[in-house]
Amino acid sequence: MTVAEPVVRHAWRLDEEDDIGILWFDLPDEKLNKFTPESVEELDRILGEIAARSSITRVLIASGKESGFIAGADISRFQDVPNASEAAEFVRYGQSVFTKLSRLPQMTFAVIHGVCMGGGTEMALNCDYRLITDWEKSMIALPEVKLGIIPAWTGTTRLPRIVGLPAALDMILTGKNIRAKKAKGIGLVDDVIPASIRMDAARTFARRQSSKKEADKSRIYVEGNPLSRKVIFDKARSGVMKQTLGNYPAPLRAIEVMKKGFEDDYEAGLEAEARAASELITGDVAPHLVRLFFMMEAAKRHEGPDPAKVDSVGVLGAGLMGGGIAQTLVEKANLPVRVRDISWDALAGGMRAASKIWKKKVEKRRLSRREMQASLAKITMTTDWTGFRSVDVVIEAVVEKLEIKQSVLREVESVGKPGVIFATNTSTIPITRIAEAASHPENVIGMHFFSPVDKMPLVEVIVGEKTSPETVSTIHQLGKRMGKTVVICKDGPGFIVNRILAPYINEAGFLLIEENSIGSIDGAMTDFGMPLGPLALLDEVGIDIAAKSGQIMMEAFGDRMEASPLVETLVADERYGKKNGRGIYVWDNGKRDEPDEDVYRLLEVDDPVAGDRKAMSERMILAMINEATRILDEGIAASAADVDLAMIMGTGFPPFRGGLLRYGDTLGSNRVLARLEALAKEHGKRFEPSQAIRRVAEKGGTFYQEWSERRVKSEE
Repeated sequence: MTVAEPVVRHAWRLDEEDDIGILWFDLPDEKLNKFTPESVEELDRILGEIAARSSITRVLIASGKESGFIAGADISRFQDVPNASEAAEFVRYGQSVFTKLSRLPQMTFAVIHGVCMGGGTEMALNCDYRLITDWEKSMIALPEVKLGIIPAWTGTTRLPRIVGLPAALDMILTGKNIRAKKAKGIGLVDDVIPASIRMDAARTFARRQSSKKEADKSRIYVEGNPLSRKVIFDKARSGVMKQTLGNYPAPLRAIEVMKKGFEDDYEAGLEAEARAASELITGDVAPHLVRLFFMMEAAKRHEGPDPAKVDSVGVLGAGLMGGGIAQTLVEKANLPVRVRDISWDALAGGMRAASKIWKKKVEKRRLSRREMQASLAKITMTTDWTGFRSVDVVIEAVVEKLEIKQSVLREVESVGKPGVIFATNTSTIPITRIAEAASHPENVIGMHFFSPVDKMPLVEVIVGEKTSPETVSTIHQLGKRMGKTVVICKDGPGFIVNRILAPYINEAGFLLIEENSIGSIDGAMTDFGMPLGPLALLDEVGIDIAAKSGQIMMEAFGDRMEASPLVETLVADERYGKKNGRGIYVWDNGKRDEPDEDVYRLLEVDDPVAGDRKAMSERMILAMINEATRILDEGIAASAADVDLAMIMGTGFPPFRGGLLRYGDTLGSNRVLARLEALAKEHGKRFEPSQAIRRVAEKGGTFYQEWSERRVKSEE
């Protein structure tokens, strides 16, 4: 074998072995490869050199990093694009470089190992052949819609020509990850190769090919029929509107671009890509979603001591929450879990909760039965304390009563090994109160999960007065291993999310007492973009739980948190929501139906009306903004961004609005103040503007300017 001297650039290196060129991408000082303007320009130059090399007949494109192929474009550059014209220029340049790749005289092969996202996928689509390794972390995706944009470096136009229109729509409109087996099944890749010998396997595959690959016409046969194509596009558009209510423009623009590319030609599709992407990048929604991405990335970082090693976890309480926590620890963190409860019936229920999650994945063929059984085997049960001496962390998910939580804390300290961390899943009780029962309060911390645990992405990590920095680092790392977005906050009743939700749900109660209909109150917030209205949310989380939480809030904050009669009245009628099938709504086998008309009778609401939805949503949103500013002034949350991240991930606050306080900034602090003052005159003390809002408004500032810095440190 003849090996030529490599052509080396900043991020790209070309090795020549006989007639095969291997183009390595290895961006310096980065864990993953990503396309920066500089690396794209460099690729442009080296493709020109490759095209001129008649000695090369085949080109393999591979990553020099073990962690992945290419993560996509450097989206931080999106924030620097001043206008749609410059955005379009940036997009067209990327299209031209990838088009140059597709037109190389040599056969080209993408060798995908690890993650291949966004621009990386688009680069692979412009190769003649695509190979992916059998490594479990190898996957392909076009996740641009999650950032409010579309694949615009030829991806939206090119993908349907490779996998067909239905599969392309599914990939682009959802941004989902496609793993190796499915990628081959839909024609996205040509072969799955062994990860351990991937380059040898790629060379062998390349030598078997005699010419550049022709498009598979059979994959677009149905889409070639105008009537069939119309049915496909209409169904896709209907599905997007049902899911997003038109609040996210990117999926709809992607459909338009695909339609243009099919009905006109490939070049028209590329021009439509550039125009749509440039308008989206500089529009209203994409900047919010890009900021959310960076907020999530920032939450992954934590300044503090190195975390302790966690090899096993104990869970106290085998209810839906405990079972969900155990299942997530096994599936995401790959940790063995010991679960304790006071009865075997309760433990069986916890195992059923975990098993139910995996069964759904088996039914969807995302998991084999063998894998499910192996996962279940990692969860062991006990009614005593056997097995708890060896665990590194105990997550407590027992009933929300201070004395019970303190009792199990004392027992954990008596049976556990030295230094065992006690992480309580309380939703409202201050961590410092719970830690009063501890011999080692430095090892006590809050770890507040949201239900259902396997689906809700947030965990609040709450730092008590005596919690050690080492404990914070360890639990932050554990939360990340569980696949959660971690928001660290200081101790206080309700922490961030439940403290802000308290006046929100309470205001919904007052609106109902004022004879607004249940449907119009909830509709006001779903119109705003929330996934559930406040009354439907109350049914979901449990009205009895809300009653206990409300009592804690009233004790802490007095008249400002005075509860509406709603929750107390419903609990007195044994209406607890979804859990017992009796709530504000009618429940049928665990599914929410229409509002229960008997609720009006209980509350003595004689003539419910469809109220002014905008006025109602304003009252509920302003109540939350008001409370959020108090949290920030008290130092409970570190920054406005942390509040917004917690609300988006914990409540589904609409990301397209940027977050609660980002939305407040779009209203303007002066307007927020004026409306709160008007509402306080009409409805009383609960709308009294916080001193923080008055201060920001007087300066003419924004909430993000006032609370831009992270101020909750583990060492404080």
